[in-house]
Amino acid sequence: MSTWNVYALMHGAAKPTFDLFYREVFLPEHRHPVNVALHMLGTFAGLAFVPVVLAMPLAWYPALLLFPLVHAAPGLLGHRLLERNITVGDARWRRRDYPRWWFIVANHRMTFERLTGRTPPG
Repeated sequence: MSTWNVYALMHGAAKPTFDLFYREVFLPEHRHPVNVALHMLGTFAGLAFVPVVLAMPLAWYPALLLFPLVHAAPGLLGHRLLERNITVGDARWRRRDYPRWWFIVANHRMTFERLTGRTPPG
């Protein structure tokens, strides 16, 4: 049974929302300040990488294939070194209990909230 189903049974929720996932799952797995900083670094690197690669005259398509590595590598390093979770592994987006794209959106939301002071550190 997936975590969503267990949570739904415990709390009477029919279907979880992204906000619930973000507060109850994503943020608790991202408490270490250096890990959060590495995730933010990956977000910035990924967002900067796309226009730079698209401006390349010939080799932009193969270079764009490196985007997932540029975007995710710092966060993976943070989980590997600072916030390991043996149960779910370091690559959170490989989990099957939540939609994969929620992890990407949550990472960008966390970055935005940290920059604007909306999410308390730790």
